[in-house]
Amino acid sequence: MMLIHIQLLGTGKKVSAGAIAGSVVAGVVAPVLGILLFLFYRQRKAQQNALLPSSKESTRLASTILMQKVTASSTQAGIASLAAGITVDKPVEFTYQELFNATEGFNITRKIGQGGFGAVYYAELVGEKAAIKKMDMKATQEFLAELKALTHVHHLNLVRFIGYCTESSLFLVYEFVENGNLSQHLRGTGYEPLSWAERVRIALDSARGLEYIHEHTVPVYIHRDIKSANILIDKNTRAKVADLGLAKLTEVGGASLQTRVVGTFGYMPPEYFQYGEVSRKVDVYAFGVVLYELISAKDAIVQSTDGSASGSKVLVYLFEETLTAPDPEEGLKKLIDPKLGDDYPIDAILMMTQLAKVCTEEDPKLRPTMRLVHDLLTHMSPLALYIRAHFLSEKKQTRALPSPFSSIEKLKRKLDTCNTCQNVSRCNVIK
Repeated sequence: MMLIHIQLLGTGKKVSAGAIAGSVVAGVVAPVLGILLFLFYRQRKAQQNALLPSSKESTRLASTILMQKVTASSTQAGIASLAAGITVDKPVEFTYQELFNATEGFNITRKIGQGGFGAVYYAELVGEKAAIKKMDMKATQEFLAELKALTHVHHLNLVRFIGYCTESSLFLVYEFVENGNLSQHLRGTGYEPLSWAERVRIALDSARGLEYIHEHTVPVYIHRDIKSANILIDKNTRAKVADLGLAKLTEVGGASLQTRVVGTFGYMPPEYFQYGEVSRKVDVYAFGVVLYELISAKDAIVQSTDGSASGSKVLVYLFEETLTAPDPEEGLKKLIDPKLGDDYPIDAILMMTQLAKVCTEEDPKLRPTMRLVHDLLTHMSPLALYIRAHFLSEKKQTRALPSPFSSIEKLKRKLDTCNTCQNVSRCNVIK
């Protein structure tokens, strides 16, 4: 082939005719190829669209895929945090033989507790430590209600429900929390004394768990047996509310209902143990008793020094007597757990005492919600107290920081105003 060189004007460079021909061909082929690719892409897209669901179906599909990813992540990590510690693990149905083998035939050496509905055994199942609750009851309707509650309630501050078994007997399988319960930490032997900061954190964790079952589940769940023995402590001294087996399912918006009284004396409010009326305020009252326990380390029923039943006092009444005395602060100091020594902020003790008093009001309408209780407890955390002390000592604030006391007093005034409210279920203050 003969090469023809053409000099480009103004450049002094020469270009071959072959290069020019190639450029021409490329200029023609490129648009044609682009058109073909466009037609191919449109045909391919049409075929794909024929196989794709509608936009609504696509949205549902995307949600399903997302939930599958969340569930898978939850299984791998043990828990999946979906805002405020909510998890989405699914329960497992075990065979009786699996539970029998895991407990060595429900051997007495594996027994770790005895509850109102049956014995609890230690076991290892599906690669993790577990507590198996063997239900001593024939009323399968109660068991199924508990099962329904547990399969829908998952939160970091609630003891995790692993699975169940309905063969031979009725069984519930929970995660095993190996550091005992709050009652043991406060009054038992072999446990390190809880610092004030740890007690506030335990109160916050427990309040968060109760707030979840009261505010964020449909229908609403009521525990009905809140007590220090049902607040378990993990190795990091974090609290988990246990034994949701007594939960009574109620519809959201229902003020109260009558039911069979189940619970522990000393933690039950008057309307519950006298008339069987249950509402979320039943748990609030019991939580107030737990707050008194955290302060004093005393049991809900304080035994007399001589051990006689006649000299025993309910812890709530003991604190009420102290708070109505001429010098309540001095009397309160005598009730504070001696294990705390002098290592506690008296202001925080007073705040928690006031909060416990509001929670244990005789009239359920005068008790706050668990959401408000949790919010008030945050003011008693070591960080909140440090910030308050810092602002006060440095005198940097132009106005005083709001005190939890003022919040409680405002709540009392609002509740007093609401006593004349004719529609309690619609009152935002006391709901």
